[in-house]
Amino acid sequence: MRIANTGDAPVAVTSVALDSPGFEAAPETRREVELGPGNRIDVEAEYGPVRCDTPPEPAYALIGVAGASPVRVPLATPYDVLGRIHDGDCAAEDLARAVPVTLIPAAGPPEPTAPLPAQLVVSRGTASGDIRLDEIGGSVLYALHGALPATMRADEDRLSVDITIDAARCDPHALTEAKKPFVFPLWIAVGSSEPEYSRIPVSEESRRILTNYLTATCDARR
Repeated sequence: MRIANTGDAPVAVTSVALDSPGFEAAPETRREVELGPGNRIDVEAEYGPVRCDTPPEPAYALIGVAGASPVRVPLATPYDVLGRIHDGDCAAEDLARAVPVTLIPAAGPPEPTAPLPAQLVVSRGTASGDIRLDEIGGSVLYALHGALPATMRADEDRLSVDITIDAARCDPHALTEAKKPFVFPLWIAVGSSEPEYSRIPVSEESRRILTNYLTATCDARR
């Protein structure tokens, strides 16, 4: 999100948040900076879970200002960035219903600094025909690897894929500043269609296991 001071006096910006009807509210981004006249800054702003029954516009930026109430200003979205994010997240939700995926991590690695074994279990939801798990990705904190692509044939209802989860970064900045550590992308092809983007659901129990693994592994590697 780009913020510009178009006035003639300095402004102390303290926080930024997205206000869009197409997304649930997300925590504000704290950013304390003195913005002089004519100056501008780029600030990352989180967005919450998508609301697929509501368009993302009109959208606003909620800007915290030192010594004053937050300012709500219209948000310009060149190249329809917000609309493309909204459409992509809704398509990912549709695909998740058609092809449910479950992440099952092991309780711990075979040794402190080794990758954590896990399984991706692909089930048949509303999709028919062959289903191919094409590719997976990690996040800032976690690296995911597996023997892919893997295909569930049209006469099958379950596919289990062995993967590993490793610590991608252990530096304090990444550990404290990572906004979405458990957003793991995957690409799934149904029938003869091209692979489409989705995300691996991570349950609260799996998040606990992954958090404990990252803490222990990073401690062992220091």
